[in-house]
Amino acid sequence: MSNEAEPPVKKPKINDINNFTETIDKCLQNIRQSQKNLKAVLGSEFDLPLPLVEVYVGHITNVQDISKAILLLNEKIPLKGLQHLKRVQRKDIILCPINYLTDVTFIQDYLEKYVPELRNVFDYFKEVQVPSLPPKVNRQYREVKRLWPCNFHPNTYFEKLVENMMFQPHELSVHRQYMEMVFEVTRWYAVNKNIEFPLDNVFKDINTTIVVDPVIDCIVAVAFDNRQKHPMQHSAMLAIDNVAKTQDGGAWSSPDREFPGIPEEVLPYLKEKFPSVKFYVKSGKQQDNDDNKEGPYLCTGYYIYMLNEPCVMCSMALVHSRAKRIFFCMDNSQNGALKSRVKLQTITSLNHRFEVFTDFF
Repeated sequence: MSNEAEPPVKKPKINDINNFTETIDKCLQNIRQSQKNLKAVLGSEFDLPLPLVEVYVGHITNVQDISKAILLLNEKIPLKGLQHLKRVQRKDIILCPINYLTDVTFIQDYLEKYVPELRNVFDYFKEVQVPSLPPKVNRQYREVKRLWPCNFHPNTYFEKLVENMMFQPHELSVHRQYMEMVFEVTRWYAVNKNIEFPLDNVFKDINTTIVVDPVIDCIVAVAFDNRQKHPMQHSAMLAIDNVAKTQDGGAWSSPDREFPGIPEEVLPYLKEKFPSVKFYVKSGKQQDNDDNKEGPYLCTGYYIYMLNEPCVMCSMALVHSRAKRIFFCMDNSQNGALKSRVKLQTITSLNHRFEVFTDFF
């Protein structure tokens, strides 16, 4: 028997264009028929229950002493880091976090040392769990107020995000149209470039990216995966480079001067399929003056529409290019960096963050 390791089994691929285009058509139909709003991909500060911390609470004897107790405690034992909490609940008053003392039996001594005026106003002391962070949205507030009253100022924008009510019907129709275009670009390249697809998931090893300027509702750049020929030429990387071409930059060459961000081979097909959609045209003045650098930095303020959730490399490139919003249709369970493996857009240490939306069908 041979001790040589067996070579890895390659997944079978197909280039059955009819089957592929049927899959595209089904996806397009699902996008058009969907009645759902798009879903924002948010961080754990919105999704998970708020963390709790234990505090010592004193039960006051006489309600007439509550105002005096609050004033003295706020002055002499302020609730550092817990300012979102109200100090009192009925006749219970928060004294301090439990890490201030080693045991509840030391509270009386602690009060006599720091707030002697309150040495005789409490009946008893106990430990209580309270939220250590302020609630950001209503559903968190409804949960934590059962534990202890806290200050809460509703944020309408946050509420729209968590309740999946971000977009009005006319906005949804625009986003869906651009996602339909993503699928049509994918179809065109599949038909015309003889691309092979895995049997288990025809969209697994490809991606398409479209960049839109939402201010003028115009397609700035289009790109399809070329990673089979160049390891860095994922569709998002190519799309960002195509945006750079509209600003007299770009690392990879392109012959098109009038539509520098859109491959000239696919442009006629898109114009025929989407006659009402505008495509960025470089004006004659811009073409004649290559030294003119006025305008946005790469994708600043732009919306990015993608077939699949981007990988870490592409997601970081979108961060550096200053994109405003990323829309993707399908999860990338193995390498996705905006939802599946990590949520890059939720990392607060990044110097730029964008919003992410999905759930087109």
